Amino acid sequence: MENKPAWLHIFSDGIPGELLLVLTLLIWAIFAMILFSNAKSRLNIWCFYSGMLFSVGALKEYLFYTLGPVLIDSGIWTSGFSETLYSLLSAVFYYLSMPAVLIFCLYFHHLDQTHPQRFRCLQMLVFLPGFLLAVVFPCTKTSSFQHDTVFCLTVGIYNWCYGLIGTGIILHALLEERMSAHYHQRKLAAASLLVPLWFWLVSAFPYHALGIPNLSKLWQVNLIVVLVALLYFLYHAFRDGIWGIRFRRETYDWNSGNRVLQKNAQYVGHALKNDLSKIEWCTDFLAAQGASSREVDILRRSAAHLKQFISRTQLYSEKISLLPEACDISKLLRSLAEEFNVSAEKRGKVLVAECDSQMLVCDPAHVEEVLRNLIANGLDAAGKNGEVTISYQNLSRKRYAMITVADKGCGIDAKKVNQIFEPYYTTKAGGNNLGLGLYYCWNVMSAHGGSIRVTSEPGQGSTFLLLFPVKKRRRSDDGTNPDFGGRR
Repeated sequence: MENKPAWLHIFSDGIPGELLLVLTLLIWAIFAMILFSNAKSRLNIWCFYSGMLFSVGALKEYLFYTLGPVLIDSGIWTSGFSETLYSLLSAVFYYLSMPAVLIFCLYFHHLDQTHPQRFRCLQMLVFLPGFLLAVVFPCTKTSSFQHDTVFCLTVGIYNWCYGLIGTGIILHALLEERMSAHYHQRKLAAASLLVPLWFWLVSAFPYHALGIPNLSKLWQVNLIVVLVALLYFLYHAFRDGIWGIRFRRETYDWNSGNRVLQKNAQYVGHALKNDLSKIEWCTDFLAAQGASSREVDILRRSAAHLKQFISRTQLYSEKISLLPEACDISKLLRSLAEEFNVSAEKRGKVLVAECDSQMLVCDPAHVEEVLRNLIANGLDAAGKNGEVTISYQNLSRKRYAMITVADKGCGIDAKKVNQIFEPYYTTKAGGNNLGLGLYYCWNVMSAHGGSIRVTSEPGQGSTFLLLFPVKKRRRSDDGTNPDFGGRR
């Protein structure tokens, strides 16, 4: 009798049942963390459903081969009940897990927001093939069907088709959002799911259907894959975050935006405006009574400063609502450079470098305010004799446009780069610095479906990149075919 290598016994005989239970618990732990990171998100909810359905694969093996014989010997259940339970759980695993994954993929692509009616129809149709399979191959007999080549091929093709479609949807979503501020987070989330999913698809079906010996339990190596996925998950959770979870600093909601900040800004602004009206009334009264003009001027300047503070705080913290239109970015940059150079007294110069002539669809008012923030910051960093260089490139073939604001100033410490876009974070002294400027810039770019990125080195300066997605429009009435960017 031919002796098989020790490692080959794992693929043919499987791992111990206790490890299958560990595999099940690990899957539960990962997807429970994803769910509780944002229990209101439909994306997270369907990710959790998918994980729970996949965990049935390991759970049924543990119940049937390890726990089942013990319970049968104890008289708690019969061998017939054990086999029926195994068949039902196998059917749930084979017929329902991939449709749940596909619905998750549709949410990942935001189809529920972009095409809600189509999404509702697809949500119902996704499960229809699974129910048809349950009619052809009854759920109570899947245990015996597992030795049938036709069943194995049918179920394998069914799951592979769903896997290919779902993977295509996720990759298309990532391609569309590669300029998005959330792209890195979504890429990590996609990788954490697609790798174990495809290992399962490759390891679970072909060997049964094709009758390849010694590999019937290859899928159980998923224990190692899930362990790696868990370590990958925890590693990113303690760094920049993954699936809306970041353990090092705080738990944050990667979908909810800045609703709390908006409410706080509205409340504070309302309260301050009421008291400012009283202060201004009293100031006018004191001036009429002949009070010292010096003290009256101080009160008026303070009231005006607070009004400006409230206005800027509400502008920078409120939800960004875009009014996109075709904008001549080259003209905008030259106008801003001229304005800053004329008004500059103790600051450096603004230079306009390369500028493409293509129009960009964006919200000109918000983009101009973003550029004002970045140019002003660059001039402050560059000093009296420094320079800030601004440029614009429309890379339509690469489907994005880029505005660059670069300075040769003091630069930003690497430890602070990840903090500069957080609300109320500032390294500048003085009452005129709210710590909301870069936070506002980040929100504007996110609303455009783009992102803001920074490269900086202490003593060497900083470069801020505004990245806009570009989509080609159909030819207009005058025969031109401009490339426009921005979310519509």
